[in-house]
Amino acid sequence: MKVIRFLVSLTIAAALAVPALAQQKPKPPGPVTYKCVDSRGKIYYSDHYTPECGQTQEMNRQGRILRKAETTKPGPAAKPVAGETGEAKETSESQRRDRALTATYTSEEEIDLARDRSLAIPLQAIKTSENRLATADKQLLDLKSQADRLAGQQKAIPPQLLEEIDVKQKAVSALEAEVRQKKTYADSVRARYEADKLRYRELKTAGK
Repeated sequence: MKVIRFLVSLTIAAALAVPALAQQKPKPPGPVTYKCVDSRGKIYYSDHYTPECGQTQEMNRQGRILRKAETTKPGPAAKPVAGETGEAKETSESQRRDRALTATYTSEEEIDLARDRSLAIPLQAIKTSENRLATADKQLLDLKSQADRLAGQQKAIPPQLLEEIDVKQKAVSALEAEVRQKKTYADSVRARYEADKLRYRELKTAGK
């Protein structure tokens, strides 16, 4: 009988111990709070990280500090001196061109020969365009002569003839613009080599 009573008491004690242990089980950590001190020394709390403040402390809900981070606002970038970089770059580029010029040519005659070689293809292209322009001019003149002859005979000029005159006139204008463009390019090539020759002469004179 005493044994049975002891077992019952033991069972009741075990049943009462289970809720107690459950209550003592550690609770999961709650949300993290951040303590921030801004640049003026003002303290405030937030539930999200604020990198703009000077000092930040990460705390749990019991107020224990988990991590401390310090951030520093970037200072104003130093402004470059106006024109300094551009002038230095321009000087360096000018020196590089001078070195290339004296290393490439040994006389002004070589510069003239290089100019003529560079102009060979552009001049040929100009000649080709001028020939096409001359042909188009002749065809346009023939069409206009036909129209003038019909007009002199007091006959109606066919619409097809008028259309051909208009198309050919546009072709002549386009070829004239093409010739002008190619001649402008050839002139720029001549000017570039002439400038190189003058600079070469200056460098050679200064080196004597």
